[in-house]
Amino acid sequence: MSAIQLDRSGIFKARPFDWSVQPSNTSKAVAISIGLLITAQYKNGEWTSWEEYEPHQTRGWWYVVGKNGQVNTVAVEQLAKSLGWNGDLKAVNGDVPDVVVQVNVKASEYDGKTQYKAGWMNPEDFVPEPFGASDEDVSKLQVQFGSLLRAAASSVVKAKAKPLTKAPPPAAKKPTANPAEDEVPF
Repeated sequence: MSAIQLDRSGIFKARPFDWSVQPSNTSKAVAISIGLLITAQYKNGEWTSWEEYEPHQTRGWWYVVGKNGQVNTVAVEQLAKSLGWNGDLKAVNGDVPDVVVQVNVKASEYDGKTQYKAGWMNPEDFVPEPFGASDEDVSKLQVQFGSLLRAAASSVVKAKAKPLTKAPPPAAKKPTANPAEDEVPF
């Protein structure tokens, strides 16, 4: 596939055009490398099609096995939900799934060069949930923990803003070279 390398970070819709199993030469890690053709970009709360532009591509590596030989369930879940992958490494040598996915692309610096790599994958219809707890959940947490949190915060605020209530102790007198000078008759 001949396409221009993606030149920006962001959230994109993309269509996989190749995939392969990539074992590490130095550890037990195994990645699934996926080439992705960009179809749209999420900007300002909406999707903007890239079909009118020259084809752009990016690549991502989903480490399904970590360097210690443990299965990386997060990566496996992303591939299963987004591509329908069943966990069979032999299937990766077959046809590329005919789906559209969402990928988060981030800049990666190496050897003085910047590349833009896909690092997280979701199904095409993924809608991010709002960040943080709902108003209802916050109200429940306030009832459960509010007084404890206010007490903890109050003690910090009081300690920080606490004015000095006593005058500082007077500075000690410096002894002079002649002790008799310290004894003033007045």
